[in-house]
Amino acid sequence: MMQMKRLFLILLLLTLTILTSRCDKGIEPNPIHVSKPGFEGTVTFTGNWPDSVKLTLLVVFKNRLVTDQDFFPPNLSFAIGPIPNGTADYPYNSDDNSYSTLFTLAPGQYNYVVAAQSTKEEISLDRKDWFIVGVYCVNGDQSQPKTLIIKDGKRTQNVNINVDFNNPPPQPPGG
Repeated sequence: MMQMKRLFLILLLLTLTILTSRCDKGIEPNPIHVSKPGFEGTVTFTGNWPDSVKLTLLVVFKNRLVTDQDFFPPNLSFAIGPIPNGTADYPYNSDDNSYSTLFTLAPGQYNYVVAAQSTKEEISLDRKDWFIVGVYCVNGDQSQPKTLIIKDGKRTQNVNINVDFNNPPPQPPGG
């Protein structure tokens, strides 16, 4: 009888040890992972890259560029890159390819997403230093920018931009 009690006690302790080591947070549910809002796609380049280009970025603006003053923050909301010169296809996502930690991406609507090039090696906020070479657009019509919608906790996919160096898009004011 004594051995039976001892065996029962050992099994009870072993069971409690296993149960408590597996339930470090009791019956609390696993946390729900909410990802950062963001977007991804590919910038595709055709034609010959200009020799004068020193910096190529994908740039996200809250509103379209109506005046050259619209090239400044907070309208200039986010930048991705730099995109290496001579690249044919540049797959990107806003988490891994952010140009600077100074730019943050918040949920909302962004009405002008472009590939832009500069002859300057460092980012400049002077509109005349940039040339728009590709636009995120409706049905391939670069004169019709498509709105990028970023939802909280969601990743917007297929934000693709085609750059044709032989057929550049219309330039916004100040360019």
